[in-house]
Amino acid sequence: MVRPVGIETEYGLNCDGFTSEVDFAFEASTIVRAAAVEPSFRGWDYTNEDARLDMRGERVKSLARDPNDLRDSNARSRKLSSKELLADTVLPNGARFYNDHNHPEYCTDVCVSLKELVAQDKAGEAILLACQKARNASTDEGHVLVVKNNTDYHGRSYGTHENYLVARSIRFDDLVAAVVPFLVARQIIVGAGKVGSEGPSPGRVEFQISQRADFFEEVVGINTTARRPIFNTRDEPHADNLKYRRLHVIAGDANRSEYATALKAGMTGLVLDAIEEGRRFHCTLKHPVEAVRAISRDPDLNATVQLKDRRKLTALDILESYLDILENRGSDDEVGRWVLQQWRELLDLLRTRPDATADRLDWTAKRMLYREIESFQGPLDKSDRQRLDLSYHLVDPDISLYDSLVDGGRMRRLLDDEDVNSAIMNPPTETRAAVRGALLRRFGALITAMEWDSVTLSASGQELRLSLSEIEGAEIRRLESIVNRAESVEDMLGMLGGGRIA
Repeated sequence: MVRPVGIETEYGLNCDGFTSEVDFAFEASTIVRAAAVEPSFRGWDYTNEDARLDMRGERVKSLARDPNDLRDSNARSRKLSSKELLADTVLPNGARFYNDHNHPEYCTDVCVSLKELVAQDKAGEAILLACQKARNASTDEGHVLVVKNNTDYHGRSYGTHENYLVARSIRFDDLVAAVVPFLVARQIIVGAGKVGSEGPSPGRVEFQISQRADFFEEVVGINTTARRPIFNTRDEPHADNLKYRRLHVIAGDANRSEYATALKAGMTGLVLDAIEEGRRFHCTLKHPVEAVRAISRDPDLNATVQLKDRRKLTALDILESYLDILENRGSDDEVGRWVLQQWRELLDLLRTRPDATADRLDWTAKRMLYREIESFQGPLDKSDRQRLDLSYHLVDPDISLYDSLVDGGRMRRLLDDEDVNSAIMNPPTETRAAVRGALLRRFGALITAMEWDSVTLSASGQELRLSLSEIEGAEIRRLESIVNRAESVEDMLGMLGGGRIA
């Protein structure tokens, strides 16, 4: 894999035993501020961020916000300063960790290795677990469990977003036409599974494939927390904006399965590779929003969705049509071939023996667990199933159903514990995150501001901004080498020749 991609996850908080109404903003900031991973930088430079820029060439006046976010208690959080509340933190592995809309959010920086992406995502789980333990040990006021999922079962959904850099030269309409049907259908491989339904049209559903499908209301749009679109048009590449767009994918679930996380990024990356080559995928959906829900709410995978050319296809058929084109195209790297092989194998199993995918896919693993428990205990009611659903996503391995499957050898892994522990401290190799990590390690006390594509340092009475608009490549490797060899910031400037300082 060479396409830069990162994952940002808003974690849920399961709060119990509080003597007063829970202030989720306060608890989220407390969780983030409990991060004890050093060296880290506390702060974030928002100067060059603008979430209202739209790929379609405009800047919107405002963004829609989930009204549920405004209904929580703020008795404790209103006493915090803005800095304390946001709790912005840059970790030594290059990740950003902060309080976003009352959720602790962990964002990996871009990775160009699929294995490193999964490791960085899993490092986030480990960091959140350590924060949970630190928070609970520091107070007798309630007990908080961190959950890596996408719903609180009270009408609120929170996101797991993927970020792919794509060539700005791709026509917007071509990108939408190719990506929307794929995102609608790929949930049958990367969905996390969910009990019941919520959102604007809940219906009567016992179990569905995706945790996010209930909450999409538009095909294309810029919002993320209300009126959510399948294809998000936010135009913030956090990189060279003449060269890249950032495809901000919000139509995905929080996966515990390492295989599902890898395939989520790997499959999407291959589709984007093909789009950049000018290849066409001929599956234009007539009603994409309705299709998302129809597919999610039929875990037997028989639901058909209508195309504009009047064909009716299942999600399996749609993914098969994409895969046929990608297999004909082929892949010149080992990771790409692995993704294609897994994609093909999983489609074949989902058609014939779907339970055989429960060692790799979250939603089939979860469904099999319910069946097994009911075979011993009898039918479960909805509340029991929801508790089991949440238990699957807990980051605490001592009480997580997902981790019990891993311990029992029933869920495949791509990593070992050493990979995850290393990713807590070490950024993705040969990327700009490695430069950011080296700067933190070598000159952290002199850093005054950080964002994705720059680091600002203060030395000898000067403020120096180091540009990181490139993601990887020869210049990034050179820059990392200079930072690691320099004895001081002044020495680093001399080695750079002044050419990288703005």
